[in-house]
Amino acid sequence: MKEAFPEHGGNLSWASERYGLAREDFIDFSSNVNPLGPPAVALQAAKDALEMISRYPEPDCYSLKQSLAHHLCVPESTLVLGNGSSELIHHVVRCLRPSGVTVVAPAFGEYERAAGAAGIDCFTFPLSASDDFTLDGGGLADLGSRTDMLFFCNPSSPSGILYKREALAPALEALRERGGTLVIDESFMGFCPPDKAARASMVPEVSRGNLLVISTLTKIFALAGVRGPGFLVGSDDIARELERKAVPWRVNSVASAAGEAALRDDEYIRRTREMVPVWREEVKNGLEESGFFEAYPSEANFLLLRLLDERADGFELTEELGRKGILVRNCFNFSGLDPGFIRVAVLSAEKNAALVNAVMDVLG
Repeated sequence: MKEAFPEHGGNLSWASERYGLAREDFIDFSSNVNPLGPPAVALQAAKDALEMISRYPEPDCYSLKQSLAHHLCVPESTLVLGNGSSELIHHVVRCLRPSGVTVVAPAFGEYERAAGAAGIDCFTFPLSASDDFTLDGGGLADLGSRTDMLFFCNPSSPSGILYKREALAPALEALRERGGTLVIDESFMGFCPPDKAARASMVPEVSRGNLLVISTLTKIFALAGVRGPGFLVGSDDIARELERKAVPWRVNSVASAAGEAALRDDEYIRRTREMVPVWREEVKNGLEESGFFEAYPSEANFLLLRLLDERADGFELTEELGRKGILVRNCFNFSGLDPGFIRVAVLSAEKNAALVNAVMDVLG
């Protein structure tokens, strides 16, 4: 049953129980973290931090905030940190209490769940897969004039498509006129080439207000187990309000130490941006050459795939691959995607080849 599937990928305990394999026997394409694994310096910093496990962490994670401010070239006063980006998504909705939330879909499910948890109506602005998820700037601007909070993920999850900053500018201006807030989730921006990221990231716009950029160290540094940490960039006034209403000690000392160390590892970031596009193109070509899929253009560390055979079902394919120890993300709970879609993370060349071979075995 589809209802038995977890809301998010990467749940190895669930997979082990469902498919009867040990957790370590799975190749996990359902979780979109860096295929290089955590930086060695981050692992060492995390181990060292355990020596101080009896001590409280910094209440507002000030040391990590300083490192992030330097990395992002923003003032420390504009940053709010959290236990992953998901906590910050919920925190923003609870604290700002918009009268309504609109989500550009298909999208990460926590935007809608955050609205529901706060008792706030949530609406969707659908992008069409048949139109390659093209963004209608005029339609989005019109929407911005009618909603109090708009969520948009860039690069988009699950499609991986990267949108330029000017495509979102009309909606942001409409929200500013209304007094609303544009919330941009840039959790996968770190995988984009620096020149493209510079043309797409909304961080340079936050000082003008009515805009929040949420991201995380979870994806780019493969720190999912310590929840990133996540971070938010906003204008001074809104960051101050969100910080004042946040709980203390929300980022533990191990996560903070790992994050600080990872941010200093420039060589790791360089290698990530070198290898992920190569592996992404290899697995994209392999899956498309199989004749079973169309892959959407992605700038992130994952691919959205559409099964070309209309009779095929992504749910059934997910089940068959799971039995073989290959975990992929079916897309049945992404608004606007039919059962013919799956999403796969980009892993190493060897693991990507295993995915292609397993798909050929199941579908061929």
